Amino acid sequence: MAKTFSLTDLKKVTSALKQEELKKEAELKRQEIARNRQKLKEQEQLEKARKRLEEFESGLLKSETAPKEISFEAQMKGVKKLTQDKIPTTTKIMDRDAALKLREMAEDEKKEDDMSFFSTAGMIFVEPAGMISYRTPGLQYGVFRKLKAGEYSPETWVDLHNHTVENAYKDVRKTIVRAIRKNMRCILIIHGKGEFSEPKALLKSYVAHWLRRMPEVLGYHTAMPYHGGAGSTYVLLKKGIEARQETREEIAARR
Repeated sequence: MAKTFSLTDLKKVTSALKQEELKKEAELKRQEIARNRQKLKEQEQLEKARKRLEEFESGLLKSETAPKEISFEAQMKGVKKLTQDKIPTTTKIMDRDAALKLREMAEDEKKEDDMSFFSTAGMIFVEPAGMISYRTPGLQYGVFRKLKAGEYSPETWVDLHNHTVENAYKDVRKTIVRAIRKNMRCILIIHGKGEFSEPKALLKSYVAHWLRRMPEVLGYHTAMPYHGGAGSTYVLLKKGIEARQETREEIAARR
Protein backbone atom coordinates (compact mmCIF):
# COMPACT_ATOMS: atom_id res chain seq x y z
CA MET A 1 0.00 0.00 0.00
CA ALA A 2 1.48 3.33 -1.09
CA LYS A 3 2.26 5.86 1.58
CA THR A 4 0.51 9.19 1.26
CA PHE A 5 1.80 12.63 2.43
CA SER A 6 -0.41 15.30 3.81
CA LEU A 7 -0.03 19.02 3.10
CA THR A 8 1.43 19.56 6.55
CA ASP A 9 4.09 16.95 5.92
CA LEU A 10 4.96 18.59 2.64
CA LYS A 11 5.38 21.97 4.32
CA LYS A 12 7.65 20.47 6.92
CA VAL A 13 9.89 18.92 4.29
CA THR A 14 10.00 22.15 2.31
CA SER A 15 10.85 24.14 5.43
CA ALA A 16 13.64 21.73 6.36
CA LEU A 17 15.13 22.00 2.87
CA LYS A 18 15.06 25.83 3.04
CA GLN A 19 16.74 25.84 6.42
CA GLU A 20 19.45 23.55 5.11
CA GLU A 21 20.01 25.83 2.15
CA LEU A 22 20.16 28.88 4.43
CA LYS A 23 22.74 27.16 6.64
CA LYS A 24 24.87 26.36 3.60
CA GLU A 25 24.62 29.96 2.38
CA ALA A 26 25.57 31.30 5.84
CA GLU A 27 28.56 28.96 5.99
CA LEU A 28 29.66 30.10 2.55
CA LYS A 29 29.34 33.74 3.65
CA ARG A 30 31.46 33.08 6.77
CA GLN A 31 34.12 31.40 4.69
CA GLU A 32 34.14 34.31 2.26
CA ILE A 33 34.48 36.85 5.08
CA ALA A 34 37.34 34.83 6.61
CA ARG A 35 39.12 34.72 3.22
CA ASN A 36 38.69 38.49 2.81
CA ARG A 37 40.10 39.15 6.29
CA GLN A 38 43.08 36.92 5.56
CA LYS A 39 43.71 38.79 2.31
CA LEU A 40 43.58 42.16 4.12
CA LYS A 41 46.00 40.91 6.77
CA GLU A 42 48.40 39.68 4.12
CA GLN A 43 48.15 43.01 2.30
CA GLU A 44 48.94 44.92 5.52
CA GLN A 45 51.96 42.72 6.18
CA LEU A 46 53.15 43.24 2.60
CA GLU A 47 52.72 47.02 3.00
CA LYS A 48 54.76 47.04 6.23
CA ALA A 49 57.48 44.94 4.62
CA ARG A 50 57.55 47.32 1.64
CA LYS A 51 57.96 50.36 3.93
CA ARG A 52 60.77 48.71 5.89
CA LEU A 53 62.52 47.87 2.63
CA GLU A 54 62.18 51.47 1.43
CA GLU A 55 63.59 52.81 4.75
CA PHE A 56 66.51 50.42 4.56
CA GLU A 57 67.30 51.38 0.96
CA SER A 58 67.02 55.10 1.87
CA GLY A 59 69.42 54.71 4.82
CA LEU A 60 71.85 52.76 2.67
CA LEU A 61 71.80 55.47 0.04
CA LYS A 62 72.48 58.19 2.62
CA SER A 63 75.43 56.32 4.10
CA GLU A 64 76.94 55.91 0.64
CA THR A 65 76.52 59.58 -0.29
CA ALA A 66 77.49 61.08 3.14
CA PRO A 67 80.88 62.80 3.24
CA LYS A 68 83.58 60.73 4.87
CA GLU A 69 85.12 62.03 8.11
CA ILE A 70 88.51 63.58 7.51
CA SER A 71 91.16 63.21 10.20
CA PHE A 72 92.64 66.28 11.86
CA GLU A 73 96.04 65.34 10.50
CA ALA A 74 94.68 65.28 6.95
CA GLN A 75 92.92 68.60 7.45
CA MET A 76 96.11 70.26 8.69
CA LYS A 77 98.21 68.90 5.84
CA GLY A 78 100.00 71.73 4.09
CA VAL A 79 99.38 74.25 6.90
CA LYS A 80 102.55 76.08 7.94
CA LYS A 81 103.32 77.35 11.43
CA LEU A 82 103.41 81.16 11.68
CA THR A 83 106.65 82.69 12.79
CA GLN A 84 106.40 85.27 15.61
CA ASP A 85 108.46 88.24 14.42
CA LYS A 86 106.69 91.31 15.85
CA ILE A 87 105.59 90.90 19.48
CA PRO A 88 108.10 89.54 21.99
CA THR A 89 106.97 86.20 23.45
CA THR A 90 108.13 87.07 26.98
CA THR A 91 108.07 90.30 28.88
CA LYS A 92 110.43 90.90 31.77
CA ILE A 93 108.21 92.53 34.38
CA MET A 94 110.67 92.90 37.23
CA ASP A 95 114.29 92.27 37.93
CA ARG A 96 114.75 88.87 39.64
CA ASP A 97 116.75 90.29 42.56
CA ALA A 98 114.18 93.04 43.13
CA ALA A 99 111.34 90.49 43.09
CA LEU A 100 113.14 88.34 45.67
CA LYS A 101 113.75 91.38 47.85
CA LEU A 102 110.08 92.37 47.75
CA ARG A 103 109.05 88.83 48.63
CA GLU A 104 111.39 88.80 51.61
CA MET A 105 110.05 92.16 52.77
CA ALA A 106 106.46 90.88 52.54
CA GLU A 107 107.34 87.76 54.54
CA ASP A 108 109.11 89.88 57.18
CA GLU A 109 106.06 92.14 57.50
CA LYS A 110 103.81 89.10 57.95
CA LYS A 111 106.12 87.68 60.62
CA GLU A 112 106.17 91.05 62.43
CA ASP A 113 102.36 91.21 62.30
CA ASP A 114 102.06 87.67 63.70
CA MET A 115 104.73 88.26 66.34
CA SER A 116 102.89 91.33 67.60
CA PHE A 117 100.21 88.98 68.88
CA PHE A 118 102.80 86.93 70.78
CA SER A 119 104.89 89.85 72.07
CA THR A 120 104.38 91.06 75.65
CA ALA A 121 105.24 94.62 74.61
CA GLY A 122 102.33 96.89 75.51
CA MET A 123 100.42 93.98 77.05
CA ILE A 124 98.85 94.45 80.49
CA PHE A 125 99.30 91.45 82.79
CA VAL A 126 96.28 90.61 84.90
CA GLU A 127 95.93 88.80 88.19
CA PRO A 128 95.16 85.05 88.16
CA ALA A 129 91.96 85.55 90.16
CA GLY A 130 91.26 89.01 88.74
CA MET A 131 88.42 90.02 86.45
CA ILE A 132 88.98 91.02 82.81
CA SER A 133 86.42 93.16 81.01
CA TYR A 134 86.16 95.22 77.82
CA ARG A 135 83.48 96.66 75.56
CA THR A 136 83.67 98.61 72.33
CA PRO A 137 82.23 102.15 72.30
CA GLY A 138 79.33 101.08 70.09
CA LEU A 139 78.13 98.27 72.37
CA GLN A 140 75.04 99.17 74.38
CA TYR A 141 75.52 98.97 78.12
CA GLY A 142 72.36 96.91 78.56
CA VAL A 143 73.71 94.26 76.22
CA PHE A 144 77.09 94.30 77.96
CA ARG A 145 75.38 93.98 81.34
CA LYS A 146 73.62 90.83 80.17
CA LEU A 147 76.96 89.46 78.97
CA LYS A 148 78.51 90.09 82.38
CA ALA A 149 75.59 88.39 84.11
CA GLY A 150 75.91 85.27 81.96
CA GLU A 151 72.49 85.79 80.40
CA TYR A 152 73.88 84.97 76.96
CA SER A 153 74.48 81.23 76.86
CA PRO A 154 77.78 80.39 75.07
CA GLU A 155 77.10 78.64 71.76
CA THR A 156 80.60 77.16 71.53
CA TRP A 157 83.79 77.12 73.56
CA VAL A 158 87.55 76.54 73.32
CA ASP A 159 89.79 75.12 76.05
CA LEU A 160 93.37 76.48 76.07
CA HIS A 161 94.77 74.31 78.87
CA ASN A 162 98.22 72.85 78.05
CA HIS A 163 98.50 75.12 74.98
CA THR A 164 101.54 77.08 73.94
CA VAL A 165 100.96 80.79 73.37
CA GLU A 166 101.09 80.31 69.60
CA ASN A 167 98.68 77.36 69.57
CA ALA A 168 96.35 79.20 71.96
CA TYR A 169 96.17 82.15 69.58
CA LYS A 170 95.47 79.88 66.59
CA ASP A 171 92.64 78.07 68.41
CA VAL A 172 91.08 81.32 69.63
CA ARG A 173 91.22 82.79 66.16
CA LYS A 174 89.84 79.63 64.55
CA THR A 175 86.96 79.46 67.05
CA ILE A 176 85.96 83.08 66.46
CA VAL A 177 86.06 82.75 62.67
CA ARG A 178 83.91 79.60 62.76
CA ALA A 179 81.47 81.19 65.18
CA ILE A 180 81.04 84.23 62.92
CA ARG A 181 80.38 81.95 59.92
CA LYS A 182 77.69 80.11 61.88
CA ASN A 183 76.13 83.37 63.14
CA MET A 184 77.01 82.62 66.77
CA ARG A 185 76.99 85.65 69.06
CA CYS A 186 78.50 84.41 72.34
CA ILE A 187 81.43 82.05 72.90
CA LEU A 188 83.39 80.92 75.95
CA ILE A 189 87.19 80.88 76.15
CA ILE A 190 88.60 78.65 78.90
CA HIS A 191 92.13 79.93 79.52
CA GLY A 192 92.59 79.00 83.16
CA LYS A 193 93.77 81.32 85.95
CA GLY A 194 97.46 80.71 85.34
CA GLU A 195 98.39 80.62 89.02
CA PHE A 196 101.43 78.46 88.33
CA SER A 197 102.56 79.91 84.99
CA GLU A 198 105.60 82.15 84.62
CA PRO A 199 104.72 84.96 84.53
CA LYS A 200 101.40 84.36 86.27
CA ALA A 201 98.13 84.45 84.30
CA LEU A 202 100.13 84.34 81.07
CA LEU A 203 97.44 82.91 78.75
CA LYS A 204 94.70 84.89 80.49
CA SER A 205 96.60 88.11 79.88
CA TYR A 206 97.26 87.17 76.25
CA VAL A 207 93.56 86.38 75.67
CA ALA A 208 92.55 89.81 77.00
CA HIS A 209 95.24 91.38 74.78
CA TRP A 210 94.21 89.49 71.64
CA LEU A 211 90.47 90.04 71.97
CA ARG A 212 90.86 93.82 72.16
CA ARG A 213 92.60 93.75 68.79
CA MET A 214 90.17 91.49 66.94
CA PRO A 215 87.59 93.45 64.89
CA GLU A 216 84.92 90.73 65.30
CA VAL A 217 84.80 91.21 69.10
CA LEU A 218 82.24 93.60 70.58
CA GLY A 219 83.20 92.93 74.17
CA TYR A 220 84.28 90.34 76.75
CA HIS A 221 83.96 89.74 80.46
CA THR A 222 85.06 87.20 83.05
CA ALA A 223 82.58 84.30 83.17
CA MET A 224 80.18 83.44 85.96
CA PRO A 225 81.32 80.76 88.46
CA TYR A 226 79.22 78.05 86.82
CA HIS A 227 81.12 78.67 83.56
CA GLY A 228 84.59 78.68 85.11
CA GLY A 229 84.76 82.04 86.87
CA ALA A 230 88.15 83.77 86.67
CA GLY A 231 89.48 80.92 84.53
CA SER A 232 87.05 81.61 81.66
CA THR A 233 85.83 84.57 79.61
CA TYR A 234 82.58 85.32 77.79
CA VAL A 235 83.10 86.88 74.36
CA LEU A 236 80.36 88.74 72.49
CA LEU A 237 80.82 88.74 68.71
CA LYS A 238 79.48 90.89 65.92
CA LYS A 239 76.75 89.49 63.70
CA GLY A 240 77.77 87.52 60.64
CA ILE A 241 77.00 88.81 57.15
CA GLU A 242 73.79 86.76 56.86
CA ALA A 243 72.55 87.83 60.28
CA ARG A 244 73.26 91.51 59.53
CA GLN A 245 71.32 91.22 56.27
CA GLU A 246 68.36 89.67 58.10
CA THR A 247 68.40 92.52 60.63
CA ARG A 248 68.39 95.11 57.83
CA GLU A 249 65.43 93.35 56.20
CA GLU A 250 63.52 93.28 59.50
CA ILE A 251 64.12 97.00 60.08
CA ALA A 252 63.07 97.80 56.51
CA ALA A 253 59.90 95.73 56.96
CA ARG A 254 58.96 97.64 60.10
CA ARG A 255 59.25 100.92 58.25
